[in-house]
Amino acid sequence: MSMMMGAQAQTTTNVFQQTPNEIIPDANPTGLFSTIVVGEISGDIQSVTVMLNIANGFNGDLFAFLSFDSGYAVLLNRIGKDDSNPYGSGSSGMNVILSDAATADIHLYDGNVGDLLTGTWQPDGRETDPQLVVSSDPRTAMLSSFNNLDPNGTWTLFVADMASGYQSTLVSWGIVITTVPEPTAIQLLAAFGGLAAAGVWWRRHRKF
Repeated sequence: MSMMMGAQAQTTTNVFQQTPNEIIPDANPTGLFSTIVVGEISGDIQSVTVMLNIANGFNGDLFAFLSFDSGYAVLLNRIGKDDSNPYGSGSSGMNVILSDAATADIHLYDGNVGDLLTGTWQPDGRETDPQLVVSSDPRTAMLSSFNNLDPNGTWTLFVADMASGYQSTLVSWGIVITTVPEPTAIQLLAAFGGLAAAGVWWRRHRKF
């Protein structure tokens, strides 16, 4: 017997954006911080997606993370940097979407010198020192670290340029937060009603 035990919760998508249009200090690990304040969202986080727009520069120089509450995700960690390519990707600037659900790891993008990086990618996720990071490092800091948190509060983006020679600008960034609302009293009653109905059916059809 198949039985629905209650109404499925409907997800809600919330989009927040910030346009700093600020230069990322060249070869300076103190980097640049930008914040987005989220408020009046009900329910817990089901997923987070990041939009990142950076102009010019050398993408292989950049390190970036997103932090909120107990969550922490490494978005960029010297794209393309590996044992065979210590400088990373020579692509210049990016306008990307970062999602755990994407099919490809952004760290593995090599690109041509001067190309603008676009598309949807998985975040880097490697917490390794940016001066030592390689593609084989474990990916332990993904966007899923924000799942099940209350989304309300201050979200912080950090971006730093870890090598000299090129100038990047953080044009804009944003977060797309998908939440699942807390069940209402009606939904709880519906679920209880489903359990009660299951009990009646079992009592009527039991064989012993």
